Amino acid sequence: MRTPAQRLVAILGTGLAVGLLLLGLRQLASTLTASHLRHRSEQMLAAAQAGQPLWQWRLHKPGDLVAGRAFGAADVRAGNDGLRIASRDGSPFELGLPLAQTIDLLHWPLLRVQGHGSAAGTLDLTWRDSAERACLATGATLPAGDLDLTIDLRALRGHSAQGGCTAPSVATMLRLRPRIPAGARLELRRVALLAAPPGPAMAAPAPPGQAPSMNASGGNPQADPAMPRVRLPGHASAESLLQRRDMARARWPAALLQPGEQPLSASPPAPSPAWMPTTASGLYLLGLLWLWRRRPQSDGRAGRLLELSAILVGPLWLIAGLQWGSDRPLPALAAFVGALLFAFARRDGARPWRWFGRWQDAAWAGWPVLAAVALVLAWGHSLQAPGWRGALVYLLWATLQQWLMLTVVLPRLERLLPWSGMAVLAAATLFALLHTPNGALMQLCLLAEAWWAWGFLRGRSLLSVAVAHAACALLVQAGLAGGALRSLEVSARFFQ
Repeated sequence: MRTPAQRLVAILGTGLAVGLLLLGLRQLASTLTASHLRHRSEQMLAAAQAGQPLWQWRLHKPGDLVAGRAFGAADVRAGNDGLRIASRDGSPFELGLPLAQTIDLLHWPLLRVQGHGSAAGTLDLTWRDSAERACLATGATLPAGDLDLTIDLRALRGHSAQGGCTAPSVATMLRLRPRIPAGARLELRRVALLAAPPGPAMAAPAPPGQAPSMNASGGNPQADPAMPRVRLPGHASAESLLQRRDMARARWPAALLQPGEQPLSASPPAPSPAWMPTTASGLYLLGLLWLWRRRPQSDGRAGRLLELSAILVGPLWLIAGLQWGSDRPLPALAAFVGALLFAFARRDGARPWRWFGRWQDAAWAGWPVLAAVALVLAWGHSLQAPGWRGALVYLLWATLQQWLMLTVVLPRLERLLPWSGMAVLAAATLFALLHTPNGALMQLCLLAEAWWAWGFLRGRSLLSVAVAHAACALLVQAGLAGGALRSLEVSARFFQ
């Protein structure tokens, strides 16, 4: 039985540990976001210095277009050398080029289109400018046979429903609008925006609240107007860094972002070969199979630690490893699925639990829901409720997460750590890491999961926690996302 003094020390120690964890999660999110912004800017700088386009689209399959189809009377399918489009009735159709951000058509005004056409036609362009006007302009004549067109967008004069359009400077939408005879085919391989010939340099002011543009040596005089250097505070939160990125890119789509004092390098590290993550995933899955057959629970503490580590590697690789939403997520996704299957196969190593429990368990799990309501009332916007299908999907996803954390991870932590409170904080920290690098969301998840895990130790009923988790997430998404909370996205999707 603890004395009052011991209880006070335990409470103060727990509070200090939680505070340090919250600060650590914020710093982790900030560091990962700054690293991502720096790496992306260094890639852009290296591409520009090598004369490569910053915006290009390699077209091979319908999914390389917006909505995965043509807008109009045309059929789209994958080809051996490019994207094949066939006109059904000879009317114009539009091909949307996916844009992750605003693009700079002032400093990259040369649109190059490469492919092959079975018949002559025309190629018009549609774009949406900074004033949100949809503009249409005649671009060029499409020849029959091989085509390698370069269209100077500076010479375009378009029109919109509101009147005339000047030559585009920035665009939030860009579509090709071919017109070819009925039955004719157009094969597109590559579309790219090329830089204009060098002109007189002029200084580019930084957006409000940011340092002035900088040259590559860290100075502050004349800067490239097409790619101004914008210094970001090195210790800002992840959300603040992305907000400043959005402000800079809205004004200068090719702005180079430099978090902290270290200058950008024009020689970023080369990406790892495609075979490496695939090989790592295969070895991991083979390791899970070996552990499943070996049953390391009988090996004591070392075996339990090995089993827990094996379960966590897959989810942490997918989320904290910034693979979800990346260009090559499949190896990490396979590892994630393998980890879940392994955890399910080894469920006999966990302590007994139940779906339904006492009303006290449900009441305990519901307190974070009230906290979420309070956050929405204090800092939220008007509710944007998701549909019932979205709510049902998230309930299932929340149930899967809590099953993994509370019935698989937490019992194993209890056996490995000397105090149940340490197991609770460890489980909550791991749950927060599964929301990397969304800093604010990680902090909320740490607090909520610590509460739910502590309550789960008493009743070990899962459904009430899963429902409370889903309710909290849906409330935050409906009332805070896009405002006080940037989004509920995690992993590489958070940077989009």
